[in-house]
Amino acid sequence: MRNVKILALLLLAALLAACAGGPPKRIFPPQASLQELRVQPDGQWAASIRIQNFSTVPMRFSSLDATLLVNGGEAARFTLDPGLSVGPGSNELVTHVFRPSDAARAAVDAALASRGSVRYALSGRIAASEPKTDHPFDYQSGLNPVPGLAGVLR
Repeated sequence: MRNVKILALLLLAALLAACAGGPPKRIFPPQASLQELRVQPDGQWAASIRIQNFSTVPMRFSSLDATLLVNGGEAARFTLDPGLSVGPGSNELVTHVFRPSDAARAAVDAALASRGSVRYALSGRIAASEPKTDHPFDYQSGLNPVPGLAGVLR
């Protein structure tokens, strides 16, 4: 009987030791893309930038250096300190207001007037302070006018 109790304790200890490590921690490059672009009354744009964390651990993003191209032409360059934590496999939004180039403004104005789409590319580097990472990113897609919301593309 005593041997059975010792064997049961050893088995329990082995099971607990196997669970102690938890899931593996994997760090994957994050991604940044545009969720929405709003043309402000003063001509500036408010860009809602989606920061995606594909890692299995939370990340605290500390720097986003990006170039935004609209229809192939440079709209703006910016450096942000998002200062936000994004959970594993999740995303968060950060808003940046800026004055676009004249060519980009004309392309978006034409898309809004014709209810057509506009292509964009967002590329640069995104860094996290916890865990310490710094990765390049490049994202290309399109934006379309939102019905019923003047000056908004998604």
